[in-house]
Formats: sequence, C-alpha cells, structure tokens
Amino acid sequence: MLHFDLAGMMRRREIHNPYHFLVQHGFNYHTAGNLLRNERDSIAYKHLEKLCLLLHCTPNDLFVWQKPKDTVISDNHPMHQLKPKPQELSVTKKLQELPLDKLEQVKQFIKNLPEE
Repeated sequence: MLHFDLAGMMRRREIHNPYHFLVQHGFNYHTAGNLLRNERDSIAYKHLEKLCLLLHCTPNDLFVWQKPKDTVISDNHPMHQLKPKPQELSVTKKLQELPLDKLEQVKQFIKNLPEE
C-alpha cells in the first residue's frame, strides 16, 4: 500500500517542529495538521509541488510503499524504490560531537561539493 510520509521526510531533513515549519511557509493550520497526521486519501498537486520545493525533494521522496501480503510482484518492479528507508542518524547531533579538526574536514568536503 502506498502511504504519504511527510513526517518521515521532516525527520530526515531534521525539521524539529514540522507543524510550525509548514505554517511558516504558507500552509494553513488545518492543512498542515492533516498533512502531518496523514489524514487524507489524496493531496492537492499544488501542495505536493510546494512541499517538494520547500524540502528540496521529489514526490517519490514523500511516499513509501509496503507490499501487501497478497500481492505478487517481481523483485525489479519500480515500486520497490519506495520501500521505507531505515532511520538515519542525526547529522546535527553527529556534527556537534565531532572534534574541531574533523569538523573542518566536513566543512571542506561540503565546500567542495558541486553546485546543482
């Protein structure tokens, strides 16, 4: 089954107050709450596009898919790309724990990343 996983994307982006983030970026209180609680069967394209632009992602990043038990599909089916991703480590926490010399290495690495 396909699920909208905005809360998961907010965790991956380390946005600690997703509700405030959405309201601050123009979503009304009602819509923000519904999106975060996944209380909808559909999402407006304009909201999906706005979320993708704000979170620097694609619609695929906002959905997860869990294969229903009674479904038979090949191992190379594209839907497998939407399987839930394991919980990632907190980048912010890891950066705070790094010694200063390692932090400088990270800064240099980031500085040298190619621009999009």
